[in-house]
Amino acid sequence: MLRKKWVQALRVLPIAAGVSLLAAPMQSFAATPLFQNAVSVHNGILFFDAFNGDVNGDGKMDLIVADIGASQITVLLGNGDGTFRPGLNTAVGSNPRDIAIGDFDGDGKVDLAVANTRAATVSILIGQGNGTFEADDSPESVGIEPYGIVAADLNGDGHDDVAVSNNGSNSLSILLGNGDGTFGSAISIPVGINPRSLVASDFNGDGKADLAVANTTSNTVTVLLGDGSGTHYNPTNYFTGSSPIGLHAVDLDLDGKMDLALAANMSDAMNVLIGDGNGTFSAPVVYSAGAGSYPLDLTVGDFDGDGNPDLVGGSQIGDLTLLLGNGNGTFQAAMNFPSYGRFLTSGDYNGDGKSDLVMINDRGVYVMNSAAEGALSFQSALYGADENEGSVIVAVYRTGGTYGQAKVRIQTADGTATAGTDYAAVNDTIVFNQGETSKTYSIPIMNNAGYQGDRTFSVHLSSPANGAILGTTVTAAVTIREVDPVSDTTAPVVDASKFSAIDHYSGTPDQLFGAAGAVGEPGAIVRAFRWTDSDSDGVVDAGELGSAISLGTSAADGSIAAANIGDLAPGTYAFVIAAEDAASNESARSAATAVNVTLAKGAAPDTTAPAWPGGAGVVFSGVSTSGVSLGWPEASDNVGIQAYEIYKAGLLVTSVPATSRSYAITGLSAGTAYAFSIKAVDGAGNKSSELAGTVTTTASSTSSGSGSGSSAPSYSSEKRLKELSLSIGGKPLALTPSFRPEVNDYSATTTEEQIALSFGAMHTAARVEINGQSVTGSYTKSLDKGDNLFNILIRAEDGTTLSYRLTVKRESSGDETGPGTEVKSSFNDIKGHWAEADIQAAFALGIVKGDQAGAFRPNAAINRAEFIVMLNRVRKGSSDSSNVFSDGPAISAWARDAVNAAAAQGIITGYGDGTFRPDQSVTRAEMAAMLVRAMKWQTESGSAATAFADDAGIPAWAKRYVLAAAKNGILQGQGDNRFAPNESLTRAEAAALLVRLSKISST
Repeated sequence: MLRKKWVQALRVLPIAAGVSLLAAPMQSFAATPLFQNAVSVHNGILFFDAFNGDVNGDGKMDLIVADIGASQITVLLGNGDGTFRPGLNTAVGSNPRDIAIGDFDGDGKVDLAVANTRAATVSILIGQGNGTFEADDSPESVGIEPYGIVAADLNGDGHDDVAVSNNGSNSLSILLGNGDGTFGSAISIPVGINPRSLVASDFNGDGKADLAVANTTSNTVTVLLGDGSGTHYNPTNYFTGSSPIGLHAVDLDLDGKMDLALAANMSDAMNVLIGDGNGTFSAPVVYSAGAGSYPLDLTVGDFDGDGNPDLVGGSQIGDLTLLLGNGNGTFQAAMNFPSYGRFLTSGDYNGDGKSDLVMINDRGVYVMNSAAEGALSFQSALYGADENEGSVIVAVYRTGGTYGQAKVRIQTADGTATAGTDYAAVNDTIVFNQGETSKTYSIPIMNNAGYQGDRTFSVHLSSPANGAILGTTVTAAVTIREVDPVSDTTAPVVDASKFSAIDHYSGTPDQLFGAAGAVGEPGAIVRAFRWTDSDSDGVVDAGELGSAISLGTSAADGSIAAANIGDLAPGTYAFVIAAEDAASNESARSAATAVNVTLAKGAAPDTTAPAWPGGAGVVFSGVSTSGVSLGWPEASDNVGIQAYEIYKAGLLVTSVPATSRSYAITGLSAGTAYAFSIKAVDGAGNKSSELAGTVTTTASSTSSGSGSGSSAPSYSSEKRLKELSLSIGGKPLALTPSFRPEVNDYSATTTEEQIALSFGAMHTAARVEINGQSVTGSYTKSLDKGDNLFNILIRAEDGTTLSYRLTVKRESSGDETGPGTEVKSSFNDIKGHWAEADIQAAFALGIVKGDQAGAFRPNAAINRAEFIVMLNRVRKGSSDSSNVFSDGPAISAWARDAVNAAAAQGIITGYGDGTFRPDQSVTRAEMAAMLVRAMKWQTESGSAATAFADDAGIPAWAKRYVLAAAKNGILQGQGDNRFAPNESLTRAEAAALLVRLSKISST
């Protein structure tokens, strides 16, 4: 911004605001750029010059463009950030060349006087105060080709007057204002030849307005010292160099006396005449603008912000020339930068205290705003204060450079804290002046009465100005810490939607339990009341509730352990839940806390296994070199036999109908002993003890005299599938990925209720089992909503096995809700994790919970206590308060009952020293053992090999559990088909395993 102590050029007015243009260095500049890139702000037919003024009174610098092609002036209202709004046009006389700003009617609003060169008139435009002007229907007549114009109080009467330089009449015209927007007749004063640029100032310090005009053909400046009448002047001519133009009156040496600066067009120079304060001036000091530049204009400003006036000269041909002032009337070496126009003006358009540059060519107006540098960001992403501190202070840092004035917008946004209630909203601008690197900002906070808990809001940085950029931390969270004590007058909140029933068979009491968040306070006494809505009005009326049933107390997470509600017959029941805290606040016994449960289980299922008659055994017959027939008696069962399973060396060969009493085995080796066994299976899947026996095939005979015998047969170990495909109603369903024999894990998605699997083994002697059932060729299965797991086991001719895993997801058809509906968890650290879907499902099922910060920690190792609690939730197991282990006191209260119950049921055994070691991580081998014991899956004796690549590393004690878990479809290997038995189980792996277990156990 030009300082009043050294410049009085009437085209310069102070403004303040920010900038929004990107900074970039100019050619031939110093290391720190003074300007941003030039930006076009207006286009037209034929422009001559532009002038500054705040024409709408908003404190921001505006531009007025002389449009000689359209015979109009165009007002570009400034936004205060270096940008401008679309132009507002006002018609004037022909060929407008210069504009003066004043208040001609004394209403305090900016008016304009426009010199119309071809019309030989001056248009007086009365301003409306909003950037628009009233056109002049009767312009003032002046001399020939009026070129330059100024407004000043020339006669000291307090009214603005107008002086005009007449290029064609070699004279000045004086129009004395009447103060009401009208003027007296023009008074002519002779000057040099072809006068153009005109300025008004007080050159001799007598308090009376003087004039100076550049005579382009006389190569002089005529200084006219006024006598205060406005009509009489004492002229003196000063040589200026060839074709002077772009005249400015300015205090270049900061001595309080006005000097003159101009462009000498034909001398390729910018010349300075130092004033002595008595109306006389020194000989011109010449500063080159570059050979052949022919400067047509000159402007004055403080472009580097050092308080000294600088000069910029326009060029008709080459670059612009910048002379940085030393403050003593001399200037530094010239700097050049690209020109976008021949005519110039300057002002502080972006409000940073430095002059910006406007360049005008025939068809465009361009602005180069002053530049700043630095990255602006918060010192920290977290701030906080006690609510009684009155305010919270945030700090903003500027890094990467400190040149120029940088600005950034700071705003607040509600979180759990509300603006106007908890804190005062902020929408402000932080200003970094040149050299400043840090700022603090105080945000008021309110001290609210009563306990409300900690509240948070956020504060944001945006819209960096003047070429600065945003740094890394542009959003910070602010916590208002509560200081008032909690007074408990509120009853616990009961969320009935989080209560569920456990349906038991007759003879075992049914149960109610609450998931995490079921009760809003820990330690509350929870009761259930059976509700009979006698009048069916949906309102709990007197006499409709039964006796209280104690459900126990709420845990730290608001959950309620399962409690007995009675051995109820199948049907639908309603229970109203009430919770009472330690302060005797009890929740309302109303329909809002009613839990509706449907119990379907009646008599207990068949658990009695089939039995063989006394003395029964396997009967072998038809023994040959390659086969044998097995026979067995009829088994008995309380319901009925479904089938008989035949095993060879402990491996299932086949299953035959209940009517069968024999089965022929083929493909055996001659002279070899084989162990066979048979089990009877009923419709509930109960299996009898095995009938076992051993038989040796007949040895092969040798050929007479040949010296050789027949070799033992060889059994294939090929156990891969050669094909696997899916279909729905005869139409194929795509597998992901596409089937390849060496890929073992696949998935597919459908909305249909039934799917058909088609498959074939590489070897004809290999057998296929799906989810434990022997199948051939194809397999059809109804789908549950959500994930459906198919464990496909291929058993080679030599008895070795290979598993394929297929997951078919049945999605909702669009209007369904239920178990397949996705439930979003509130964990903040699982997005994008490979197990995200399983963790969300485990959360929805109540299997897993996060920590107090809302994190799940998926990659952390799970400890023994955590795994047992999660497993107990899947099984909906019982609890046991008796202490089993010697380190029982070290087991957290939330896990103790589940651990003791698991020990009582044989799921865990502890260590040799009698300890449980709750915080020790669970290995994958230990996990397999716990799962198999919990599900009571049958294990095979011995140490048969698993299908995993690292089978040799699986401890001998764990192999039977790993085999059983894999057979039941619960286990997957890691990369390269490794089981990694001794690696710690992660929390994500545990969640995925237990979700699979919940699906298996539900079927």
